[in-house]
Amino acid sequence: MEKRPNILFILSDQHSPHVLGCAGNRDIRTPNLDSLASEGVVFDNMYCQNPLCVPSRASLITGRYSRNLGIYDNMHIMEAGSTTLPGVLSAGGYRTCLIGKAHFNGGQYHGYQQRPYGDLYGQGHQPDPGRRPEFGINGLGDVLANSGPSEMPIELTQTEICVAEACKWLQIHKSAHPEQPFMLSVHFDKPHFPIKPPAKYFNNYTGRLSLPDVPSGWMEQAVPFIREAVAHNETGHHYGKDFDIQLRAKESYYGCVEWVDDAIGRILETLGYLGFSENTIVIYSSDHGEMCGEHGTWQKTLFFDASARVPFIIRWPGRTAPGTRNYEIAGLLDMFPTLCDAAGIGIPGSCDGISLLPLLEYNEKPAREGIFCESAVLRATHMAGCMYRDGKWKYCYYIDGSQELYDMDGDPDEYENLAGRAGYEGLLKEFREMTVDFWQPGDYPQRLARTPIMPREKHFYPFSNQFVTGDGMIVDARP
Repeated sequence: MEKRPNILFILSDQHSPHVLGCAGNRDIRTPNLDSLASEGVVFDNMYCQNPLCVPSRASLITGRYSRNLGIYDNMHIMEAGSTTLPGVLSAGGYRTCLIGKAHFNGGQYHGYQQRPYGDLYGQGHQPDPGRRPEFGINGLGDVLANSGPSEMPIELTQTEICVAEACKWLQIHKSAHPEQPFMLSVHFDKPHFPIKPPAKYFNNYTGRLSLPDVPSGWMEQAVPFIREAVAHNETGHHYGKDFDIQLRAKESYYGCVEWVDDAIGRILETLGYLGFSENTIVIYSSDHGEMCGEHGTWQKTLFFDASARVPFIIRWPGRTAPGTRNYEIAGLLDMFPTLCDAAGIGIPGSCDGISLLPLLEYNEKPAREGIFCESAVLRATHMAGCMYRDGKWKYCYYIDGSQELYDMDGDPDEYENLAGRAGYEGLLKEFREMTVDFWQPGDYPQRLARTPIMPREKHFYPFSNQFVTGDGMIVDARP
């Protein structure tokens, strides 16, 4: 009987698909992810299903759309007992572990058997430096202004602890469970703010970058959802000004991306040294992107590619063609059925995604032509929208009836909204009917009202991550 593959799933937080060497960015240094790409398959049109942490992660782990989960906000709680990827793999004989940020509200395992380190209480982002009263309740300070070299000992940072815990877990598995397949999820909190890499990474980009050009008056012409999202995303007060702060933030962001790449390289080196590489599916992705100055703004929740599209690299030695680029439209909700398929486990009927294994192994075109993505404005969820992306077009419909249509071949920067222009009426009608039928905007308020919500965000807790000791005690990771 063929041995079932191990799975190493590496997830970063808020990584723009445009800030990656193998994506054509010549300024960023990502040698380890570039090497992984050369050994596996890169998906150039992979989209998250909601460009915000909690909704995206809930969709990924369940293989379901926000529409069916009711989760649109960072305080929404996923139903206990939900069918999840780690839960199905655990029931199917896999040993499962999550290290790092999950951003679960309510239950903290959702099918994973182990969580030796992560955000079991509190937020998943480490204040750098430590919490100060002037940095607010979350201790992170101004998203852009508090950027620059890290002020912490590197050994105490979440990134380095995730590497150490992941390598330790692999060592233990090799010794104690060598015949049992595993799924190890390692979730880094970077390059999400605070945008503070160690100085050696930050220094690689000082004076080397520039901010993107933004057409004058663009924001005034944007649909209301975009203007509202920018106003609520904690960086809108920097729009159109504070360019020195934004440039330093971009330099810091690139430094964080390189730091994550270096960390991934060390985990992959350990995987190989322990003899796991040949029978391990390695996946790298992110929960959503980061605008990183594109369109003059930062953060997420927008449907522009910098925010809604994510890096996605998969390597399965002997089963996927090395150095392959795939341009089919896909979504993070497809990971659940794909990995079930790879593990020889039945795909639950609850999954909204499809298995990409036939595409990966035999280049079979998916029957599905496009993918949906939903979003609500951070802390203003009455403003919401739904995107549909197929091979050429990106269409966005918002709850106030406004629309966007972009020709992604002719206008990849997404500045020419074709909605309302002569000649596109038929296409708009087709996309609007399809998107409204899927999203059911009239039911959106009821979906929100039915979803349990935390009384406050997890940011109030003074420590971002915890260790789980061998006897099951949960202790804060300091500072």
